[in-house]
Amino acid sequence: MQLGNTVEWIARLAHAGTLLIVNALLAGLSSAMFLALYATRRNLRRVRGVLAWGLSYAAFAVGFGILVLPAFHIDFAFLALLGNLVIDIGAVLGLLAVNAYLELSRRRLWVLLPVAVLAFVEIGAVIAGGENFRLMVVLGNSLTALLVLATGAALWQCQDAPRRPVARMAAAFHFLWALMLLIRMAWWLVHPGANVGQESTSTFGLLSRLILTWVITPSFLWMLTRQLDAELIRQARHDPLTGVPNRRVIWEQGERIAAEADRRDTTMAVLMIDVDHFKAINDRWGHDGGDQVLIAIAATLDRHVRSDDLLARVGGEEFMVLIPHGDGPAVREIAERLRVAVESRPIAMPSGERLTCTVSIGCCLSPRGQARWRDVVIAADQALYAAKRHGRNRVELAAPPASDADPSASAARPC
Repeated sequence: MQLGNTVEWIARLAHAGTLLIVNALLAGLSSAMFLALYATRRNLRRVRGVLAWGLSYAAFAVGFGILVLPAFHIDFAFLALLGNLVIDIGAVLGLLAVNAYLELSRRRLWVLLPVAVLAFVEIGAVIAGGENFRLMVVLGNSLTALLVLATGAALWQCQDAPRRPVARMAAAFHFLWALMLLIRMAWWLVHPGANVGQESTSTFGLLSRLILTWVITPSFLWMLTRQLDAELIRQARHDPLTGVPNRRVIWEQGERIAAEADRRDTTMAVLMIDVDHFKAINDRWGHDGGDQVLIAIAATLDRHVRSDDLLARVGGEEFMVLIPHGDGPAVREIAERLRVAVESRPIAMPSGERLTCTVSIGCCLSPRGQARWRDVVIAADQALYAAKRHGRNRVELAAPPASDADPSASAARPC
C-alpha cells in the first residue's frame, strides 16, 4: 500500500501528456547534439558508438512523439504498441552504442535474444487480443529493464581510467532506472483490479525517464570529452608514426632521472640507436616502406626493453633508450639484446618482400649520477657515430663524461 501511495503522489506532480512532450523534446535535443558532433567533428567520426547514440535518442524522441499524438486528436490502431516499440529500439541502439564505444565483446549482447522474444510476445498478444495495458506494462518494462541493466553493466566495465568514473556514474543511473521500471511493474502486481483510467504509473515512469536522460546525456558527452582530452595528451607525448614516446618525454624523464641519480648516488645510462642504411631503404621502397621499417623496429625495441626503461623516437631513424639503473655489463647486455632482436626479425614490406635491418647503438653510463643529462646524451651520440664508423650493426660504449664538464663546451644535438 505504501508503494501505491508513493507512486500516486508522484503522479500528481505532473501530467503524463506534458511529460511525454518534455521527454520527446529532451530526447530530440540530445539526438541533435550527438548527430551534430558526429557530422562536424572529424575526430569523433572514428569513435565508435557516437552515431548510434544519436540514432538512439532520435528513436526515443519519435517514440514519445507517437505516444503524444492522441492529445492532438491523431489516433490509429496499435498506436501505443508502435510508440513503445520505437522507444525499445532506442534502448537497443543505446546498448549497441555503449558496447561499441567501450569496444566490448559482442558476446555481451546475448541479452538481445530474450529482448527479442519478449518483443514478439508483446506484439503477438496485442495483435491477438488488443492493447491490454497491464500486459504491455509488464512485458514492455521487462524488456526495457533487461536492456537498461545490460547497458549499465557495460558502462560499469569501462577499463579506461579517464572515463571510468563518469561511466560508472552513468551505470549507476541506469541501475536506478531499472529499479524504477521494476517499481512500476510491482504497482500493477499489488493493484490487480486497476485499469487504465486508474493507473498512475505512467507519470512515475515518464518522470524517471526524464531524470535519466537529463543525467545520462551529459555523462556520455563528458566521457567523450575526457577521451578526446586523453588522446590530445597522448598525441603530445607520443610519436604519431611508431606510437612510442617522443623526444620531449624522454628528455623530461632523463633530466629527472639524472637529478635523482645524483642524489641517490646511482648509475643511469643512455642508448642512442640508429637504423643502418635507412636512406637506401627509402630510396628503394619509398617513404611508405621506410615508415613500415620504423614501425616494425620500434615495436621490436619496445618488446625487448625492460619495463623500467624508456624507449623514445628522437629523430627520423633515431631512437633513444633511457636506463634508470644498471652497471656497465648490464647496459651492454641490454644494448646487444636490442641489436640482435632487430637483426633477427625480418620485416614484411608493402611489396611482399621481407627485409632484414640492423641498427648501430651508442651507450653511455653516468656512474653515481656524476654527469649532466645532456652530457650523457652527447657522449652516447658520439659512441653511436663511432659504431657506424667501425662497420655498423654493433654496440659502442662511450667513456663516462667528466662530472665537471663545461656545458657550454658541448651542446647537445636537438633531441
